[in-house]
Amino acid sequence: MTFLTFILIILVLSSLILIHEFGHFIAARKNGVRVEEFGIGYPPRIWGRKIGETLYSINVLPLGGFVRIAGEEVESDKEEKEYVKDPGSFISKPPRIQALILTAGIIMNTLVAVFLFYIFFFVNGFKSFYIPMIFDHEFRFGTEHSYNTVIFDMTDDSAAKEAGMQIGEAIIRIDGQEIKNIQDEREALMGKSGLSVKIEALDMRDRSYTKIESYTVTPKPNLKPESASEGDSIIGVYTGEAKSISYDSTLEKIFSGPLHAYNLLSYSLISFGKIIGISVQDKSVGPVSETMVGPVGVFNIMVSVFKAGGSKLALSVIDTLAIISLGFAFSNILPIPALDGGRIAFKVYEMITRKRVKPSFEANVHKVGMYILLGLMLLITLKDLSL
Repeated sequence: MTFLTFILIILVLSSLILIHEFGHFIAARKNGVRVEEFGIGYPPRIWGRKIGETLYSINVLPLGGFVRIAGEEVESDKEEKEYVKDPGSFISKPPRIQALILTAGIIMNTLVAVFLFYIFFFVNGFKSFYIPMIFDHEFRFGTEHSYNTVIFDMTDDSAAKEAGMQIGEAIIRIDGQEIKNIQDEREALMGKSGLSVKIEALDMRDRSYTKIESYTVTPKPNLKPESASEGDSIIGVYTGEAKSISYDSTLEKIFSGPLHAYNLLSYSLISFGKIIGISVQDKSVGPVSETMVGPVGVFNIMVSVFKAGGSKLALSVIDTLAIISLGFAFSNILPIPALDGGRIAFKVYEMITRKRVKPSFEANVHKVGMYILLGLMLLITLKDLSL
């Protein structure tokens, strides 16, 4: 990776965070709430200029940005009394206005994702790239196309790995026999231990989906039989499903952007719920930390996209940015303390009960949430760095 590519990735990812913060900024200004500072990057400050009531700043760390809204972070009764009297403060506004301001960043990231999806589908013929499926799921909109033999993992002594096969390839033929599912794989490899077989695989990482590699693989007879139930372990691979969605009707094409965003968001929410369930059942945060990515992981995803290159690099970048922007929206809508979703949950409670939550209490809840998130983020970052 060149230095220029590194800078480009940082700028692109930072812009998605800035767009999120800009959503809060616009919503606050439109609703008469004073924005004390809108910063590009994170302090220490390099440059700043005050225009009206807002200080616009450029800061040292080029990792997104922030918006400082008057009266949003109230930690004491004294501060609360001061800001409640200030008509330009966040806390002086009714809960529905506060919720709108908090939701604005999520809305902006979602709109950016939808816009990028529109560009992607217009250029790519209204068909998505293939999406690895962690759990079984049927998308509500569009027509599904699937490969059920995508290699997701390999054993340490994998015959496939020794032959040069890669994670992300889909097995399509074995000795000329078409392979559509795991059962086809097992039947094609039955009795072939110790013999050479020709395996043809479609490289799913090449977004043109035309690159087919041919490998000579010698299946091993000494792998544990119980592992065969999870995939074609006679050659030491674990295969799963990847799906593509096409939007074929005129109506689907017109709304392809929001429909695809809905498809991905609904799948993410359902998958996240299942992962939380597994974590609770196992009494471990492992499943959550293993399936989520932090800043390092997001950066690594962008690096892998640029490294893959190919004839559809520009489309790959657009698609990945749309998914990351949608990911920002998804993570922030979760009702977790310290995130936008956690803050919105308090405002919804206030709207329903018509009772104001004591700001100092809410601030303490968000502090605890922040510590928990930082701990989880540390685990995720360590996992991302080990990849």
